[in-house]
Amino acid sequence: MRRNITRHFIVVSSLLVAGLGIAGAATADDAAKPAQRPISTALASDSADQPKVNVEYQRGIVLEGTGLAGDLPVAVTVYENSLYGNSIQVVLGDPDDGGQIGYVEQTAPFVVDGVLNATIDLDGRTVELTGTVEKTGRTTKVIEPIQDAGEQVVSKGTQTQLSTDVRLSFDENSVALEFAPAFAYDLEVRKVALYGN
Repeated sequence: MRRNITRHFIVVSSLLVAGLGIAGAATADDAAKPAQRPISTALASDSADQPKVNVEYQRGIVLEGTGLAGDLPVAVTVYENSLYGNSIQVVLGDPDDGGQIGYVEQTAPFVVDGVLNATIDLDGRTVELTGTVEKTGRTTKVIEPIQDAGEQVVSKGTQTQLSTDVRLSFDENSVALEFAPAFAYDLEVRKVALYGN
């Protein structure tokens, strides 16, 4: 499951890395609602020589935030995907130098009606993530072809820049987080096997 989430997070994140100018059409509220279209379909080919095309419809959000608790750096990633599930990762300090990493995964969205509310366990330390996630009203259309694990993957749809007011709390600390990127996405993802896969 985590491999699928990571793989699809890379597909979605590649849209941002490609410099497509994130700012868009879906909202955090819309991202939490189930898609109105079929989630996944396979298109039959007219010929046995033609590769099968799998089509998926994915909606969700990507939030990557940072902050400081005194001298301690904090990093948070919130990823929601209507097809592959939802996850939050929290890093306190430098993970290569004694920092802590916490992770939570669930099928229900973390952002509901524009409100983010989650609790993450870091080796017995309770971390709370609370605040609001709202649409900006700006829409960007995106299309991005990539090759991934022997497949040609073409993602096409819209992205919406999100504004956030989110805090991370642990022990006696309360940290304001700055999120960039912060966007909702609504994508049709077409996958075609390559090289006889």
